[in-house]
Amino acid sequence: MSNYNYDSYCGLYCGACDVLMAYKHGYEDKIAPNINLEPSQIKCHGCKTDTIFVNCRKCTIRSCAIKKKVDHCINCIDYPCNMQNELLQDFSTKHNLPHLQIIPKNLMTIKNIGIEKWLKEQDQVWKCPECQTDFSWYTHKCIKCGKDLDKIKDYNNL
Repeated sequence: MSNYNYDSYCGLYCGACDVLMAYKHGYEDKIAPNINLEPSQIKCHGCKTDTIFVNCRKCTIRSCAIKKKVDHCINCIDYPCNMQNELLQDFSTKHNLPHLQIIPKNLMTIKNIGIEKWLKEQDQVWKCPECQTDFSWYTHKCIKCGKDLDKIKDYNNL
């Protein structure tokens, strides 16, 4: 059984996170300089675990969901709230994190089909269609077969 959990409170698929994948596959030293951290700070098993990336520990969406005891933002009576909208807008534009744009769509899908089915679907979405190698949000080409992956990412097609 894996000690990684790819579910999140906000609706992102943690299994496609660059930080989580770097930690899981042992290439922390390659990603750390890109985010101005030391390789020892690149540790994560997913948003809903005890081993959480330093930046994700500060996430107000995560804190809010834990405080309100909801599994996902969409289960909150205040969804969609101003805090979530402002935070996602701020992070996706100011910090150039376009993968955050997929969150509302993911949350609706989770609500409609359930978390287990969504996680299974995401597991397939984040595999190269040619060779089935896992890839992350900002992987441009498959590390195994070289396939261009940018065109198949949901958040690039919104």
